[in-house]
Amino acid sequence: MARGAKQLKVGLRVRDLDRSCALYLKLGFKQIPHEDQPDLRYLTFGHTWLILSDRFEHGYHNEDRAGAAKNGPLGSGFVLAVPTHDLDATYELWRRERLPVTLEPEDAFWARIFYGLDPDGYEVMFEQFHDVQG
Repeated sequence: MARGAKQLKVGLRVRDLDRSCALYLKLGFKQIPHEDQPDLRYLTFGHTWLILSDRFEHGYHNEDRAGAAKNGPLGSGFVLAVPTHDLDATYELWRRERLPVTLEPEDAFWARIFYGLDPDGYEVMFEQFHDVQG
């Protein structure tokens, strides 16, 4: 993709970069290596970027926001929606990682879904879209 290309990027401040990065890689994200930026991990999912930053080492642009991120809780009201081809396998991964589930798997109008919290308390909704017959 050319420099300056427009794409959605989401950033999460995390406590343990390696743990969070490994979890999102297991969920199907891809990593773009940047050894020159040790306090960041760049991941992609399709055309969307997920940028993980060390919540204690990576810089902040505002002291109030820095205090909020460092003292938590993180992510209240934020939900990262991640599509999956196998909700049951994703659910089992979540359980193996001993991460909290905030909504057990259920059918919604458009998909089968469940919600969980990642290692830093960010809420993630997983959705396996219903097959459309037509």
